[in-house]
Amino acid sequence: MELVQIGDWELLVDIPKTKAFYEQMDVQNDILHWLNYIEISSFIDLEIQAFFDSFGIDIVKPSNLSCHPVEDGSKMMYTGSYHLYGERLKGELDGWDLIVGDYCFSITTEMEAVPEGMNGNITEISFEVVLPWMLPLPISSM
Repeated sequence: MELVQIGDWELLVDIPKTKAFYEQMDVQNDILHWLNYIEISSFIDLEIQAFFDSFGIDIVKPSNLSCHPVEDGSKMMYTGSYHLYGERLKGELDGWDLIVGDYCFSITTEMEAVPEGMNGNITEISFEVVLPWMLPLPISSM
């Protein structure tokens, strides 16, 4: 277990175990908004990538993901969560208090979409972000 400190957060994380789980986890790729999220992830800035890497999380594999068109459909507001093996030592629960790049993160307690096969001491990190629509298909075809 490694101590990961980002902002006011302090988590004890099993990074190798979390990374190994994400490596075997399937990518959701049959839903249009999910495909757009995957496409955008290939252009994500280094600060965001470093955030996910510090926990062993694969950015293209959120445990759940939903979206809503904003700005006349040119952008999407994504909300979702990721899960990791470990525990929160410091950091407000449900506080939406950590901002990294365009992402707003929270350590949340819902634990609604824990991936199948992930069990034990699990922490959920939820996120919100507004990202551009990049696929050639219009949002209206969702």
